[in-house]
Amino acid sequence: MTYPTLSIATDRLRLTVLAAGGPRILGLQLDGGPNLLAETPAARWATPWGEFALLGGHRLWHAPEAFPRSYWPDLAGPEAELIDNGVILRSAVDPGGIAKTIAVTLDPVQPRVHLCHTLTNHGLWPVELAPWAITQLAPGGVAILPLHDGQPPANPVAPHRQIALWPYTPLPDPRLHLTADYILIDTSLSGPPAKIGAHSPAGWLAYLHDGVVFLKQAAYHPDHSYPDRNSNLEIYYDQGCTELETLAPLLRLEPGAAVTHDEVWLVAPWPSHIDREDLFKTLAKMAAELV
Repeated sequence: MTYPTLSIATDRLRLTVLAAGGPRILGLQLDGGPNLLAETPAARWATPWGEFALLGGHRLWHAPEAFPRSYWPDLAGPEAELIDNGVILRSAVDPGGIAKTIAVTLDPVQPRVHLCHTLTNHGLWPVELAPWAITQLAPGGVAILPLHDGQPPANPVAPHRQIALWPYTPLPDPRLHLTADYILIDTSLSGPPAKIGAHSPAGWLAYLHDGVVFLKQAAYHPDHSYPDRNSNLEIYYDQGCTELETLAPLLRLEPGAAVTHDEVWLVAPWPSHIDREDLFKTLAKMAAELV
């Protein structure tokens, strides 16, 4: 089944989004190249409200994940609204009273995208949740999750790196490489579904694939608690896609209230000469320039 879409573009980037409902971003192209986002037409699940279709690409959920709440079918909803250099994507109100919005704005000069994710509580009772921005990328690349922000630890005898593992993540996993600065995941290797998260003040995630780097950056809030054992950065990977996920802190969203979660994306050619020794420094510098 196909769904109506529309595109927004600059000289460098083209984004394809659902024309209604979602909100979903289905396509991301740099300089007329292939779609960098995963396409998952076969990923569908039965729910009490009908079939949920994943489709691939970028979506907005709210954590913590639970079935069937997280899998409410969202492809029917308000039409997308074109704005200067961008588009606003909106969902219908889900059975729990939550409506999702993503305002997407393209940088007119640089290959960058700003996304403002909003959750609004239209229900009659408070809901504990956290905005959760999920980007599914085409499989076969290398994902990088930074474990710290490159600054000296405030207390050298206290722990400053924290990792969360999901029950289905196999260990040892030949795709997974742990260094002092980051976790590297080689998704060109076959293997079962897996997921890993971290509490990291770095606030960014990156993906290298076919000579292109995709980097997404979100604000880090050190004085707040995050879902999933306090993870603000997460990566899910299987043979169909690699998901880069940023989360906002957990909060109690009162009726009529809204919460936002911003991301900035950078899509750029990746120099082939950069080795793993310089990987963290190079990506951290690129992320810092997005703030």
